[in-house]
Amino acid sequence: AGMIAAAGSASLLLAETEPWVQPLFNILGPFLNLFSFAMLCRVVISWYPTTNVNDFPFFLAVWPTEPLLRLIRGAVPPAFGVDITPIVWLGLFTFLNEVLCGQQGLL
Repeated sequence: AGMIAAAGSASLLLAETEPWVQPLFNILGPFLNLFSFAMLCRVVISWYPTTNVNDFPFFLAVWPTEPLLRLIRGAVPPAFGVDITPIVWLGLFTFLNEVLCGQQGLL
């Protein structure tokens, strides 16, 4: 009976992680969530082409995301005349957030 109890308690032990994992998780999780939200805002802003993106509150989403969008804007062609680069980045940030910081993520 003692052997069964010892085996049962061993299965409840949590795996220890490296010391760098938790700080990375604490930085990467909010960063990916914030940029996913900003890219989602860019998608919605793109539905209204007459919006002045230099006005408050639009510039809060436009200024941090524009350098990233500019990186791939030439490589990703518009679909039916619509710039889909924010959707590409939104998908990438969401995927990375799930793979790295999700419930069964790597971190």
